[in-house]
Amino acid sequence: MATTKLTLSVDPEVIAKARRISKLRKTSVSAMFSRYIATLEESKQRETPLPPMTKRALALAAGTAPVPENWDYRDELKDILDERYGLK
Repeated sequence: MATTKLTLSVDPEVIAKARRISKLRKTSVSAMFSRYIATLEESKQRETPLPPMTKRALALAAGTAPVPENWDYRDELKDILDERYGLK
């Protein structure tokens, strides 16, 4: 496979880490980069589409207000059960 030279701007610490890792793995930084990009592409292809029910639920929730930070489903469930069984 023919290769082409690529110039990247990377933090010097990252370059040092990449060189150490490549030395430990007995490979080149270029080979590691190539494998990493190939892995990203494969993982993108393996993404499975959402099931229809999940898509529908997301569509229904799209226009709703966000859940407050302090909301706890257990409090909500307790209130519902208390009301159902006349404990309120």
